[in-house]
Amino acid sequence: MAPAESQARLAVAAQVRSSDRNESDLTELALMARTRDAAAMRTFLESIAPSVRSVCRGVLGAGHVDLEDTVQECLIDILRALPKYRVEGAIVHYTNRIALRASIAARKRARNREQRQNALAEQSPVPNFAGSEDVLPNLWLVRALIDELSAVQAETVLMRMVLGCSVEEIAVATQVPVNTTKSRLRLAKDYLRRRLDGEMVGCKGSA
Repeated sequence: MAPAESQARLAVAAQVRSSDRNESDLTELALMARTRDAAAMRTFLESIAPSVRSVCRGVLGAGHVDLEDTVQECLIDILRALPKYRVEGAIVHYTNRIALRASIAARKRARNREQRQNALAEQSPVPNFAGSEDVLPNLWLVRALIDELSAVQAETVLMRMVLGCSVEEIAVATQVPVNTTKSRLRLAKDYLRRRLDGEMVGCKGSA
């Protein structure tokens, strides 16, 4: 493709707001970005940044100190992973899953850092349901206890809660049977319920 033609196509694409850009637009941008063209990469990142930020905010929380750094790390990870994209699924699902995994890793690093600083490695944080952030209580619980779930359970339950994926979509993305996905969700849910019950009993006992 001639440089002039490439620039013209990017100029047209840049005029479309990221929220209105359809999947074929994003796929085309992704394929152009894979060529390491600077303008293509910039336009692609600007297009997916809102979705990536939403995923990171869902996992970390809007007030997390590492939120913006994690968003930037996710965008870099996505660029590195683009050569592996095989155009077999929606590009936004591909990038969101990368962001989800990076956010989980960032949250674990932050928690480990906090535990080292406070020397409270044995204590699990109590879910703060009275926080000002407008999120569901069960998402607060998952955030608080994410390190206690297995990696596959954490990814599965967050794909369900943060990305809004169906059980079938999670199964396809994680390349496991639907029944395995259901089992992971059930085990994670049962564990979170037991932990929440334990926290409530502890609070009553210390009152």
